[in-house]
Amino acid sequence: MAKIILTDEDIENIAAQGKTSLIIEENMLLTDLAYEKARRLGVEILQGNLHHPPSTPVRPYLDQPKTSESSLSKPNNPPDISKNIESAYTSRDILQFNDFSSEQQLRDAIILTGRILYHSGLMVSNDGNISVRLQNGNILITPSGVTKGRISAEDLLVIDIDGQIIKAAENPNLKATSEQPMHIEIYRQRPDVRAVIHTHLIFANALAISMGKVRMDVIPEAAIAFGEIPITEFSLPSSPQNAAAVRELIKYHDVLLIRNHGSLAVGKNLDEALIKTERLEHVSKTLTFAELLGDVNTLPPDMLDAIQGIVQKNNKL
Repeated sequence: MAKIILTDEDIENIAAQGKTSLIIEENMLLTDLAYEKARRLGVEILQGNLHHPPSTPVRPYLDQPKTSESSLSKPNNPPDISKNIESAYTSRDILQFNDFSSEQQLRDAIILTGRILYHSGLMVSNDGNISVRLQNGNILITPSGVTKGRISAEDLLVIDIDGQIIKAAENPNLKATSEQPMHIEIYRQRPDVRAVIHTHLIFANALAISMGKVRMDVIPEAAIAFGEIPITEFSLPSSPQNAAAVRELIKYHDVLLIRNHGSLAVGKNLDEALIKTERLEHVSKTLTFAELLGDVNTLPPDMLDAIQGIVQKNNKL
């Protein structure tokens, strides 16, 4: 039986169709680049029944018909979200949930947010956590000790405002993130907030550790977007003191730095919180390189005054 060799180009075509997994049958081979492309695009490679020895390989687009639909499995969880990160970025309407969104839609939104953050390098290993407030006031939150780029909707938990579990994860070994006291405190202080993202951003955290702040006198867009980014007092991660450290600051700011720890971004939905997280790290990276190059040019006083006026006007809206 002639072998079908799948290349990285074939994997791109499969991902573009919204497929998230590929079953390798006995007559199929993947190149090293194809495996790498599948890993990067989130296409899971599954092994079929491989019993027979290989024969002379051929290119599928030259000598063989296209891979049958039966060889490509559709996503199981969640059913309407592609693991392909490029496709994920075109699905951000999922993140812009509203009062009419179902719990399943909010679960999908958290899963998509985790994948975007993970594939963007903004949330690595088992770090960070994500939550949304449900319409009934309960909180849908990510579990502890799980990579956010590879969680499923069934891994999420529902807790109440006191931290009691209302709905456990499908896997009984999964517990709510240890940072849940901080999430709960934010929702208590901010009735307008329905989404919280906590990350350990590299550049934002580095600036907070080394300089104690992210400067707002260099990049106009940053100053307008953030006004200022306060930094909390030091507290032990996952402790009640960590929740207390954000209590007053989160009342007036959507983005915080947690001293020697990480960052927080909140919004009325996950799209807002994600945009703020992305912007914080981009600004921090720019400032870091500017400081390394030296002789950082600050904005003139009249521009800073004008920006302050814009910020004050926006805060009144």
